[in-house]
Amino acid sequence: MNSICTEIKPDQTLESVGTILKHARQNHKIRDLNIIAEELCIKPYLLEALEQDNFDSFPSACYATGFLKNYSKYLGLDTKDVVTRYEAEYAGSKECVVLAFPEAEKHKIFPLKGIASIAAVCIVVLVGVFINIDSNNGADENTVEKVNAIVPAKIQSGTVNVSDKKGLENEPISVAKPVSAPANADEVRLKANQDVWVRLSDKDGTVLIEKILPRGEDLIASQQQGLSLMTNNAAGLSVYVDGEAKKALGDEGEIIENIALEQEKLLELSMLH
Repeated sequence: MNSICTEIKPDQTLESVGTILKHARQNHKIRDLNIIAEELCIKPYLLEALEQDNFDSFPSACYATGFLKNYSKYLGLDTKDVVTRYEAEYAGSKECVVLAFPEAEKHKIFPLKGIASIAAVCIVVLVGVFINIDSNNGADENTVEKVNAIVPAKIQSGTVNVSDKKGLENEPISVAKPVSAPANADEVRLKANQDVWVRLSDKDGTVLIEKILPRGEDLIASQQQGLSLMTNNAAGLSVYVDGEAKKALGDEGEIIENIALEQEKLLELSMLH
């Protein structure tokens, strides 16, 4: 996105951060807050909160900063200057609590723990979300033993089938290495460039999956399910183009939410960075 950065100097204006954002939007080629919210994959009420200097709508000053960076960059403002002004005006008035994103478990590619893990696997099958695990050294023997112990299903050629249930069709979960072929037309495919926290929700906002996606692992989901994604590090996920993971969804450490799992939307988001 081509834009001209506007430098904001404290000695040149007494406007608040929110006022600066609002004026910049009113002078932007796209003024509709709902359209901007859709393009940035940020809920409209959060953008309104930024423009109204209502930073109490965010869990912490740290959390607000992530959205502030995205919005100011989109409007063509100097992101560094906007954040500096925000920190000087507001960050000190509220404790900066770092969001408690879970840490990756070392030496485990696909951890399954007790009944909760079985429930998670069932949910994955029902919504048609597939997690493909890439391992340079092959499947770990200990992990295989755990899967066999927890999931009493016949395993053939790296596929686990769920037993027949009334009204449901069997759907396999592939645990083979990711292939280089592009995803089907009705699927979207992402690759973890590093260990990255992800959360998948359905169209009603119900959380379906929340986990650390290990580096090298692919996430494949149906575009027909109306799923959305949140991550604490947009640079940790890349979208596949022509069968190859090329486009990162954002910058290092950038928090993004409510991303529609649709190929077109993901590519649009990646092109903003």
